[in-house]
Amino acid sequence: MRQPTARQDGPSDRLTCVLDAPGGVQHPLGVVRYTTISSSPAVRSHPGKAPTVDVAVRSTQFAEVWTTNRRVTAGQANGVTYGHDGEYAFCAAQVPAAASYGSDVRDAYITAFETAANLGYPHVFRMWNLVGRIDQANADGLAAYQDFCRGRGVAFDKLALPYVRLPAATTVGTLDDGVTFYLLARRSTGHLAVENTRQIPGYRYPERHGSRPPLLTRAAFLPDENLLLISGTASIVGHRTAHAHDLPAQCRTTFGNLASLTGRDNLRRHAVINLHDTGSIEFHVVKVYVRHQADVEYVRHRCHIAFGETTDIGFVVTDLCRPDLLVEIEATATLST
Repeated sequence: MRQPTARQDGPSDRLTCVLDAPGGVQHPLGVVRYTTISSSPAVRSHPGKAPTVDVAVRSTQFAEVWTTNRRVTAGQANGVTYGHDGEYAFCAAQVPAAASYGSDVRDAYITAFETAANLGYPHVFRMWNLVGRIDQANADGLAAYQDFCRGRGVAFDKLALPYVRLPAATTVGTLDDGVTFYLLARRSTGHLAVENTRQIPGYRYPERHGSRPPLLTRAAFLPDENLLLISGTASIVGHRTAHAHDLPAQCRTTFGNLASLTGRDNLRRHAVINLHDTGSIEFHVVKVYVRHQADVEYVRHRCHIAFGETTDIGFVVTDLCRPDLLVEIEATATLST
């Protein structure tokens, strides 16, 4: 992994993620609180009003706050909690616990996308999905993750979402039953879907991983912001898990996947940078999902070596989408050309 350059702090109208107490951000677009107790998405005061998602996990509590330093209008419609600022929107919704998720996830996804579009933000570029009992079987014998993917796939079919406009995404477990998801959308079009040569695109996964493949891109790039939003990345090469249940090897492979994804050759391949650009990358916020609490300190040490001491890193202890995966890493970064 390339070492990041020094961070530039201070007010900005650019889309920014901070790991902070919500009260420390003047105009929160959306707040995600990782805690041991969850609640339905709602508009809450932090001190300003902001859509807030509480996610129950097994980790130390922290908040993920999205902001652009613009004034935010917050509200609820059609079961979707939202905040928007004229260019970006944050939307969140919840699917109650059920014997199977497929049709409910389909309907909730369609409603959330339509709500964002009706607010004036039709271009969804980043999503997070928190699935209860993610690697356990449902009433149909499907793993909850595969059941979720089935519903998401049908929703994207109905929304006629092309592969080149798939959002970056993370899907991990939660202590709650049901599915909670949140997304970022924008008024302007133009995010670039970035894949990774070390991994098969999710939409091409073979049926052994489920009747509907995971519809996501490995990263979404916003050219006008020079912002790269990296999906949850794990020890998967091609479409198979590499080094099942082996934490050190999975860390090495995951960092290798991130290095491949953000490398100059891959960024040029996806027209993120041109032939003459250096494409240096600066990681701002990294979120690390770890299956076992006992592994957090080892992973923390490896992440500080990989990303540097100045990068904000949050650790979430929760289940992952495959039972043999132990760690998954997502990031928000900027590029300088």
